[in-house]
Amino acid sequence: MQNRNFHIFPIVAICATLSMAQAAVGDKATLPDFNQSSHLYGSTVKAKDLRGKVIFFEYWGINCPPCRASMPHLQALQSKYQSKGFTVIGSHMQGSSPEIQKFLKQNKVTFPVYQGISISEAQCPGGIPHAVLIGANGKIVATGSPSSLYDKVEAEMAKVTSGYAILGELELKKYKGLAKTVISTGKNIEAKIAPLRDKTDDTEAAEICKAFDAWIEDEKCTIQGLCDTNPLEAIVSINRLKAAVPSVDDFNEKMGEFQKSDGLKKLFDVQKKVKALQATHDKGRPVSASSVNSLKQLLEMAQKSSDIHVQRSASALMEEVSSIEPDAKH
Repeated sequence: MQNRNFHIFPIVAICATLSMAQAAVGDKATLPDFNQSSHLYGSTVKAKDLRGKVIFFEYWGINCPPCRASMPHLQALQSKYQSKGFTVIGSHMQGSSPEIQKFLKQNKVTFPVYQGISISEAQCPGGIPHAVLIGANGKIVATGSPSSLYDKVEAEMAKVTSGYAILGELELKKYKGLAKTVISTGKNIEAKIAPLRDKTDDTEAAEICKAFDAWIEDEKCTIQGLCDTNPLEAIVSINRLKAAVPSVDDFNEKMGEFQKSDGLKKLFDVQKKVKALQATHDKGRPVSASSVNSLKQLLEMAQKSSDIHVQRSASALMEEVSSIEPDAKH
């Protein structure tokens, strides 16, 4: 009888873990405080800078063989999608050890790693590695073993490229067709929402307007973060939002600053070269060390600019270039 109970308990535990993971899917993820004191490795991040990005959040440990085995796969995802609005974030769940940084350096990890941080809606169930995939809309797409989530990343990144349904979370009846047309692609969608503003007695119309306004505020927060970290991407995002919602004028002054910067104009050409090199690398084609080094030299000079906007953009581009591994034979 004791042996039978011994075998039953793990099954119950596994079912409870699966239930926890399933319950988290679809929830809005509350990102942790990325305190400097908990930072272990890589660049530091802020929650506001991650708005609009797809996030692969992994709980792991240095003394866990499967965790160590997953690290090259995570870095491959980071290298492939980092420049397209994606990041891996590691949360180390075991005790501190000098082996952590040594291991991460050996595996040429470029994504940020913190100690013991968690997502409240999808906390580590106990066993590691355990991953949480968060979509660009901030909602939890899936949780589970890292390998079971790898294929889902591509689908989420496709949404970033093609846009996502802003009203997707609403159960619409009267205005069901809007769910398929109010998409974050940069095309004018404000005109589709405007007629609903005057329908004050229409509950569904009010919900649509509320969701649309919340999306606009999220976009503004994302852009504000980019203005402080990557002005080149901020310019693209501002133009995209302005095309979708012409009435938004929050960033007119900031765009005026950017447009006066000759250094930023020059960096746009460098950015095109970085994107082209990244695309070549993503397709598995060889990238020469000379091409990578040439771009690094240009960006090192830009980082010394007296223009803070140029400095920030150059630093962001340098991170992208540094993630490209040149072919040893070229």
